[in-house]
Amino acid sequence: MALLNLLRDIRTLFTKNDPLNDLWYIVACSAITSLNHPEDVEPVYKLVEQTIDESSKLSASEKEDAKVKAVLRMREGILKSFIASGFPKTINGLRHLHIATPDYIRTRLPQTPVRHEESWEEISQQRKRGKALFAKIYDKHSERVTNDMFTYYPDLAYVAINQLYGPVVSHTSVLSGKESSLILVTGLKAQDIALQLRGHAWGAIHQGATRDELSKINTMVNLLCQHYGVAVPKAKL
Repeated sequence: MALLNLLRDIRTLFTKNDPLNDLWYIVACSAITSLNHPEDVEPVYKLVEQTIDESSKLSASEKEDAKVKAVLRMREGILKSFIASGFPKTINGLRHLHIATPDYIRTRLPQTPVRHEESWEEISQQRKRGKALFAKIYDKHSERVTNDMFTYYPDLAYVAINQLYGPVVSHTSVLSGKESSLILVTGLKAQDIALQLRGHAWGAIHQGATRDELSKINTMVNLLCQHYGVAVPKAKL
């Protein structure tokens, strides 16, 4: 199956009963990046752009606004996916998104980071936010998970909460908490990392995700793996 047809099927999977659902393209980018095919982020953007252009309900300025919003969401989703799939893949995914983004959209994107660490107060608030999110995701298991990481290497727990959950995952000005959790679920599923997938699937539910959304992500990842000729992950969602 040609990639564009597959992407259309993925879009339909998420929008069949909810035409306004725009989750599909951020989780698709996460999966594609995690599967190490960053060049295919470009056709994802092109399909999103085409979908917006074909809308009869939007004015020209509203279409441009929608494209800006879509790129912001795709950028943030690919960035957050590094926690599951690694920084080099994220760099490559963002590079291809940049290539695909038209100049007139690029000029409207933020030119400075959306995250701020300009004072100790901001850093402290980030860390509190990260700890709260960690506790929400892991629920009654949060203390055990923290202790396990501390046992493996004290810096592991420190970095996870203060450097990942604080400034990265818990930042919700672009993507919601639920969407952020589903990004991580997608990356873990794509790489067949069963232990962490199980924990983050429950975490996504704690963030408001549904079983149906998890099922759709499972289907999407399996379809992409088949397209790329790699083994379908055994890890269950």
